[in-house]
Amino acid sequence: MSTLTVNTSRFGDVQVDADKVITLPRGIIGFPDDKQYVFIKHQPDSPLFWLQSVTDPGLAFVVVMPALFKADYQVPVGPPLLELLDAAGPAEIQVYVLVTVPPGRPEKMTANLKGPLLINPTSRLGQQVVLDDPAFPVKYPLVQGAET
Repeated sequence: MSTLTVNTSRFGDVQVDADKVITLPRGIIGFPDDKQYVFIKHQPDSPLFWLQSVTDPGLAFVVVMPALFKADYQVPVGPPLLELLDAAGPAEIQVYVLVTVPPGRPEKMTANLKGPLLINPTSRLGQQVVLDDPAFPVKYPLVQGAET
């Protein structure tokens, strides 16, 4: 198994398994040119991850699996998306959402339920989608009782 050194502005140089690199062929909204990322655990006991760009040390997104805080969150995955992710069915897809943490106010962190990231961990392909459903806000509070 080969390793890859990923330079990050937050963690310095990080060694990752080269076979753990996730490719997002269309990038992330607003960042179409960055297509390769790796997951870095935020802290050992945290559900949060950093989705770190392999090519841009300063580009990383905090992500979390929405099933941990919103059990009824479902993302429709049709045949075109399954083909893009090289997946046989929706069960092969992992769903992540981007998290925004306001500086100095972690109790106000929110998750973007409108633009989830769908990742097939087997093919290591991912795609951000935009859900056209008003039930999925861009700023869903992650801390109960905290308003944005």
